[in-house]
Amino acid sequence: MRPGGQREKGKTFERRVARIIRARWRYALVRRASQAERAHNPDVFVEDGPHVLKRLWLELQDSAHPTPSAKLAQARRDIAADPRRYERGNHRLPAAVTHQLGSTRILATMDIGDVLEVLGLSVGEALVPGEVTMSLDTLLSFVERGVTTDVLRQLRAAA
Repeated sequence: MRPGGQREKGKTFERRVARIIRARWRYALVRRASQAERAHNPDVFVEDGPHVLKRLWLELQDSAHPTPSAKLAQARRDIAADPRRYERGNHRLPAAVTHQLGSTRILATMDIGDVLEVLGLSVGEALVPGEVTMSLDTLLSFVERGVTTDVLRQLRAAA
């Protein structure tokens, strides 16, 4: 690969993922982190948009041999190193978004408990930990469902 090629490939994939998110939530402010921001922000993040979407810490990888578990572990480490502290319900949810070169599919990998939280479902203490991989489109559909669940809860509470 030519000098700077890896970095350019990463930027291109980040732009692609940001476009996919913007296409679903046109009012959301979706950004790529600059090099200076990388210590305290994920590769792609949402500043203005659905609450659950803003909570996702998206760690991206575009590779011939993606390593979603390693990228998810990196997202967990980055969240732990973030000096900002979040209350329960506002804490960050790590997600690895990976693409294998030559494939048309973009995948998202998360801990099962975090997926349930995105869906707006309560996480039981007896939940067996583990990772789940789905298409990025499925994750974003889960975010939409979680947003709907959140709105319904708020309407019920206001009634």
